Amino acid sequence: MSSSIMHYPAEWEKQSATWLAFPHNPKNWYGARGEKARAFYIKLIRTISEFQPVNVLIPTKNFFTSAEKSLLSDRPFPAKFYPIKTNDIWIRDYGPFFMKKNGKKVIVETQFNAWGAKFPPWNLDNAIPKNIANNFKYKLAKSVPYIFEGGAIEVNGDGLGITTADCLVGKNRNNPNDYLKVAAALRKAFGLKDLLILPHGIHGDHTDGHIDNVARFVSKNRVVLCKANSRKSPNNAILTEAKYLLELWLQRHYGKKAQVDQLPLPPQRVLEGSGEILPASYMNFIYVNGGLIYPKYHSTNDKVAQEYFQNVYPNRKIIGIDCRTIIEEGGSLHCLSKHECE
Repeated sequence: MSSSIMHYPAEWEKQSATWLAFPHNPKNWYGARGEKARAFYIKLIRTISEFQPVNVLIPTKNFFTSAEKSLLSDRPFPAKFYPIKTNDIWIRDYGPFFMKKNGKKVIVETQFNAWGAKFPPWNLDNAIPKNIANNFKYKLAKSVPYIFEGGAIEVNGDGLGITTADCLVGKNRNNPNDYLKVAAALRKAFGLKDLLILPHGIHGDHTDGHIDNVARFVSKNRVVLCKANSRKSPNNAILTEAKYLLELWLQRHYGKKAQVDQLPLPPQRVLEGSGEILPASYMNFIYVNGGLIYPKYHSTNDKVAQEYFQNVYPNRKIIGIDCRTIIEEGGSLHCLSKHECE
């Protein structure tokens, strides 16, 4: 791949840090639920900082209790905290894309409007890429003039990317007439030679169907895809079609070396009171240097996920974290974190 073309490394490649935005919005995180979310984040930061540095955005300088500070300080890679204001926690979607251009690390940004203007306000979140670029002296190499979230793209570091059509255009997103322009702009910005656009994400995902709940690369020629637990599931037709399209596409690029695995979905919870589907998925895992952290949902399929990841990555430490509290806001580990390449 030419050094003059933008290169987006795969997530399993060496990372220099994980970025998080600590929960603080009283509209979402309050009372016992807020306390659970806070404890979850402390545990997550402790877990990641066993492997690599963690940069955490916080609303105010003196945000943590002394007990929390103590829990976060005794790590191989103590976390760093930056008072940069955010609206919400989902930094995967609004945070910067860390890429390489001419061998140097740069930032690329897309436009963010809270998944099609569903959850205002989003002004602080949309400004995060520029804020990080300015505060940490990274060059902002490209500003893509289209609505697009980080959880909507999956890459293999070899010039291939996957997304879903519903995240490219739609209500309060990009104009359907600009479909081809949006796809071309993303290919160029991310340095991709090919972008597979699947028709849909999993049922009930209020992000409009992010790929990080559907399918992930585990090597350049191997993808793991969700599998519905029943033929009656509304996800069955979506994922059957996705498997067919992924297999054809990967075989075109890698021939007999192409491989598509499947992992069963955990049971899809419905939030009491609202009837909202909580789109839990084992695809929402994250890589750290020497490890992989995946979401657990108190399901028998948790063990299946653990065994799968251990089989794929025998030399990585595989850790599961209970994500039942955080999924109540519609996301999980990958959604709430952003990896920074080396």
